[in-house]
Amino acid sequence: MRSFKVGFIGTGGRSVCYGRAYAGAPDVDVVAVADPSTEHRELMIRRSGLRPAPEQFDDWQVMLRAHAELDGVVISTPNYCHAEQAIACYELGLPIALEKPVATTREDCERIVASERANNGRSLIGFVLRSTPFYSRIHELIGNGAIGRVTSIQADELPGLSVSSIMSRSPWRRYHETSGGALLEKCCHDMDILNWMMGCNPVSLNSYGGSLIFRPDPALPETCDRCPKAGTCPYYRRPRRSAHEDEGEDILHQFIREDHLCIYNIDKDIVDTQSVGIEYETGAVANFLMNFHGLGERASRNFHAVGTEGRIWGNLHGKTVYLFDNATGELTSYDASGDGSGHGGGDILHALELRRMMLDSDYRPGQDAYAGYLSAVMCFAADISRVEKRRVDLSYAEDGFAKIV
Repeated sequence: MRSFKVGFIGTGGRSVCYGRAYAGAPDVDVVAVADPSTEHRELMIRRSGLRPAPEQFDDWQVMLRAHAELDGVVISTPNYCHAEQAIACYELGLPIALEKPVATTREDCERIVASERANNGRSLIGFVLRSTPFYSRIHELIGNGAIGRVTSIQADELPGLSVSSIMSRSPWRRYHETSGGALLEKCCHDMDILNWMMGCNPVSLNSYGGSLIFRPDPALPETCDRCPKAGTCPYYRRPRRSAHEDEGEDILHQFIREDHLCIYNIDKDIVDTQSVGIEYETGAVANFLMNFHGLGERASRNFHAVGTEGRIWGNLHGKTVYLFDNATGELTSYDASGDGSGHGGGDILHALELRRMMLDSDYRPGQDAYAGYLSAVMCFAADISRVEKRRVDLSYAEDGFAKIV
């Protein structure tokens, strides 16, 4: 049996999800990893259970030159690094799993898409939610006409304690310049899901929001040490996992070194609350809400689609999809519990999509560079709307690239 050789560019927290999947795949060998941090490399290898341990590199370009035999590459570096690394892999003819978002600017997103096209490249963007039993079942039901024509979708993302702490304390996620902003970094997933379910392009957006939760508080110290709220603040140091969060959040925290800094007074410029109203080419509308203070029941991701003939709804970590038929009045429930891996059972299935690409040179996942571009454009447009307090329209050229007006 042939063994496919995979290299990793970047060994942060998300790389562990891919590493674990490949450690359990008998025909995939992770032979090399590259990251400037020796500590991150060794932590990733240990947490992934990679045996034998891959060769380690400080420089990803050196790794690519040293391992010309690679069959595929996982890129899980900070968002602002993606363009140079993805384009280099396309030019080598390598299929890539590129963590979301595609890039932090519209220009870099377009460069990646253009390079994928020019080099006949193949990409798996990190939209792991498409691989979950929850969203894949909903997509199947909508595609089969179970609720008729979709007229509206209401969705929200209410992260728990760990994710909110990671977003505010990560050395690069907490800055718009390096992450692309909170909506892009955390919720380009959700923009992609809306596009996938609608099956067409967005044409206009309105957005509102700001830093409404984690505001500077002069009554609190800069660090959690000797804080008067140490016993009551849910974000004290490394917070406990919320009920709907999985082990992946704990793993991400192990790659953060600022978990002792006050989540309110730490320097950052991303927002923590944002809503987006979207109109699609069909006239259907979607409303999306991101709020980084989602605790208790019905936190996590919620989804509710209304069609001409029924409704579909559920909570990602509730593990059940509900379908209501208008004509019969019948309510049907579908199990969406999955395999227990992260992101509602999507992590392993998502990572193994790269294996499928290596097995079949003609296979191209739906979550390709253009899908990543489109979700990113929505985030860029939403931030323009939020900052400039106006509606933003989108139009598309023949090459699919969007004009934001």
